[in-house]
Order: sequence, then structure tokens, then C-alpha cells
Amino acid sequence: MRKWTGTFLALISVLAAAGSHAQPQGSGGTNAAPSADNCNAFMAPKKSVNGKAVGQEECRMLDYGLVDAQRKYHRLDIGLSGTLSGYVVKEGARQNYFTSAPDFTYTQFGNVDSPRFHGILSYQMEKGTSLTLTYPEKDWNGKVFVMVHGRSGSFLRRTLRPWNEYYDGGKPFDANKYERSMLEHGFAVARTRRNADGFVPGDFSAVLDDGTVWTDQNINMVPELILDEVRLVGNMLKQRLGKKPSRNYWWGHSAGTYTALGLNYTIQSDPQINKDADGQETISGFIGDDPGGGLFLPVLFKNGQDVLYRTADEKAKFVRTLIISHQAYPLVYSNVVVGEFDAKHAPAGISDTALTNKRNMAKLFGKKGMDNVFRMYEVRGVSHQGDEDLENNRERDVQVVHLSRVMDSAVDLLDNWVEKGIEPPKSRADDPAVSSAAAIALPDTACPLGAYFPFPPLRGNNSGSAGVTSFSPFDGAGLEPLDGQLMYVDMNHNGRRDQRETLTQAWQRLGLLAQNDTMGRDTYVACVRRAAEKLRDEKFLTETSVRSYADEAGKVELRAGQ
Repeated sequence: MRKWTGTFLALISVLAAAGSHAQPQGSGGTNAAPSADNCNAFMAPKKSVNGKAVGQEECRMLDYGLVDAQRKYHRLDIGLSGTLSGYVVKEGARQNYFTSAPDFTYTQFGNVDSPRFHGILSYQMEKGTSLTLTYPEKDWNGKVFVMVHGRSGSFLRRTLRPWNEYYDGGKPFDANKYERSMLEHGFAVARTRRNADGFVPGDFSAVLDDGTVWTDQNINMVPELILDEVRLVGNMLKQRLGKKPSRNYWWGHSAGTYTALGLNYTIQSDPQINKDADGQETISGFIGDDPGGGLFLPVLFKNGQDVLYRTADEKAKFVRTLIISHQAYPLVYSNVVVGEFDAKHAPAGISDTALTNKRNMAKLFGKKGMDNVFRMYEVRGVSHQGDEDLENNRERDVQVVHLSRVMDSAVDLLDNWVEKGIEPPKSRADDPAVSSAAAIALPDTACPLGAYFPFPPLRGNNSGSAGVTSFSPFDGAGLEPLDGQLMYVDMNHNGRRDQRETLTQAWQRLGLLAQNDTMGRDTYVACVRRAAEKLRDEKFLTETSVRSYADEAGKVELRAGQ
């Protein structure tokens, strides 16, 4: 078996410092419910794999009751232990990835030829496998959003805690902006947690078919784990609210998105994977929030031929998907730790650059005639992390565009597409081979007060810093800034470091202001309103978001030297 060296662990601890939806929240355990209840009666049915029963084995639950008395939101924390069927590789990229979709997980990261070994992995709630279910006691719309975080979460690194240590009595309702939006739309929200950290040894072991115990595995890319959690949630809601959910939607970030795509592709070879015991579709639609590495692409090569989505019947099985692509994420795998990605052996068409892959994904779906079930919306000015956990869109030198306002509309776009057949807008990107319509420019970037850039200065040079943005104002004060890599930020895109522009100079350069005009409040408010209303008319913003932008524009500080 492989050995993990201290030097390697130290390196990847730095690289894995990205913000994550799997991070512990609050102080944990404060005012916790006095005792846990057994919830085994709600578990999903097991499946037989090579004569062995595989699935959920134990369910424990803490009922915290109403955590928002006004809106009648109810919270349950649920811990799960069980087994999963999947594969490992013993050499090459992604050795700590236990996965049920090896043809995508290993192959598209460049581990093409290493043998795959089947086994059964055991996971435990005591090491963090859990979920928080928040549901409205009144006005439930009968649907669920399951939240699937990205590539982080490790009991070893203490970014996962035991299942019963997430509740904070000081903040019992801890839903982020995306989750609050879904709840306000009437959805129940299930926030899942799993060991998904690809930079360190995983927390679990698998027993391979030959009896070998293979340690250090994560469960980042095993969609069956999430599917069974959705089924359990459905059973609980039926008992509590009187009916089974009519629809379940999957929101995934980064690895939570490529897991969703891997599931969608796997449906081709295993249609039953997305079916409940009663035959109902388990997941009816996906929102993918910046696919990890821009993967997985809709290709599967057998004997040199792409065999994925060749017929109309195969294409019809694809579950409707909206992808929100973050344009400013600078990920290039060749600049990351060894073992991440093997560019020399990756299949044709797969790049080591995330933005290229995201655009290639959209192109491939278009070439395969699947625009009727797939949309990709590229958003300018945002790196890998959105603003869902930033109440005021900033924290120290981190500042992020209002991506949550796009996500608020995406919830409606997906639901209306699935329920009513109302097609969402066509794909958008600053690549004419993807779309003739340009990428989404929120008022934050369409009417800029400065420049958003990855690698905030105080966070240094690591993947966590790459995944968030900082902001430098057009204030005419001093030279263009240095980022966390100690590289200058080319705010005016002239290829050299020079004096920062004033607002007037920047807007004249951008064509937002005539050469003889001067920047002022009325000019700024009018620009913001136009940009927001245009996006509202295109269905990317709600009327509420338009009003928020207009209100903020009237109050924001316009820097001296404008």
C-alpha cells in the first residue's frame, strides 16, 4: 500500500486551504438536544452487490425543532453509517478516491491504464457522514434541494466532526444565502457532509474482492451515498409533512458538480441508479455550481470511440442540468500538486485548465444536440467560491460579486424547466464557439467601481486564495496592487503595472462615459439599474435583486479622485 509522507501532507495542507461548504460551522454542540433518536425506519433500501447487502446500516437523529419561529423552519441533524460499492486504483492519479464511476473519475483525470479493483467501503457517522435537514412546517412546495459540497471534508484534518457536533445554540438557523433562497421558495433543504478531501488520506477503508483491506479512501465521488440520503429524507418528510417529495433537485459545488455529472452519465448504463424503490425518479434536475476542474465532460471512449449519447433514446435519459461557470477561477492542474491530474494521459479534448474544460463541456453538449437538456452560464468576475457564506459579500480582503442573486434565479429556472417545460435562457459564455451571447456581467462588473481578482493579497499563494477574489477600487491612489502571488493586477489591461485609474478614467476607457463627461452618482445609479434590469428581462435576476442593486447603488461610496 502507498505511504503518505509528512512533507507531502504539509504541502497539501497548504494547497487545500480553500473555503468549503463542508467546513464546521459554529462552536458545535452548544445547547444540543439531550439525546439522539433512532431513525433506522427511514433508511433507504439496501442493494445486493456480489451477494452482499450494501447501503445504509444505522441512522441517528437530533430534532432541534423550530430554528426560525417566524418562518417555521424546522431542523434535524442526521448521522449515517453504512457501506458503499466502488473501485480503487493502486497507482497513478486519484489513489485516495473510492468511486463507483471509475470510467469518469480516474480516466478524465488522466489515470487511464491503472487497473481498477472493486471493493466495499464502510463509512461512519462518527467521522462526519451526516446531513442537516431544514424544512418549512408550513407552505412546503413538496420539493427538496440536496446540497452537495466540493472537495473538502476530512475527519483526519478536523474539517469534519462527528455528526452530532454541528448545531450551535447561538446560531441554530445557519443556512447560507443559497439555502435561504431555496427555503424562501418553499423547498426543504438537505445539506450533506461527506469525506471528500482529495489532498490528504481519506478517513475510510475498503475491503477489496480478494480480501485486501485498502485504507485511506475518501468518498468524494460516490453518488449512491447522496441518492440514498435523498431517499431517507423523502421518507422522513412523508412521515412529518404527510407526503413524499414530488421532486428532488441536486445543487453541487465543484466536486459536488462533477459527482452530479458522473451520476447523469452513469444513468446511461444503469437507469435504475436514479430510481426509488417505487420507480419514481430520485433526482429530477441539477444545478452545477462551477464544476471541479471543469469536469466531467460528456465523453466515454471505448476502443478509441466516444460511446456516450449516440442515440436519441440515450440523450433522452439525461436529466436536465444548469451549470453556473465561474469565469475568473484560474485553476490550471499542471500548477498543482503531483497526483492531481496526469495531463499526458488524459483523453483527447480534456485540458488541464478548468475554464477550457467548462467551455468544452458546453461545446460537446451542443455538438451532440443536447441543448434541450443542458445549459451553461458563465459569470464574469467570480472565482471558484461564491458569496453564499459572505453575508455582506466581503471579509477582510476577500470581496465577491453577488453570485447568490444569480443562484436565486437559477432555482426558478430549473424548477420551471422541469415542472412546466419552460426553457431557460440559452447558454452564455465569452467564447463564440459556445454561445453568441456574452457571459453574464452582473452590475458588479458591468458598472465596475474597481477590479475583482483572485489571490487576495493577505491570503498568499495557494489554492484557497485562488478560489476567492479580492477587490481594488478605481481611486487613482497609487500603483495597481500586487495579489497574493506578488503579481501585479492589470486593472486597465494594458500589459504593464502603472497608476490606478480614477473612476472617470476607467469608465471613459470602458466606453461607459463620454470623454468629456465626469463620473457622478446619477451616472452610476443609471448604469446599475440598466444592467440589473437587462439581466432581469433575461431571467438571470429577480425583481427583488434589481431593487437591491438599485438601493445599494444609491448608497455605495464613490471613491475620492473620481
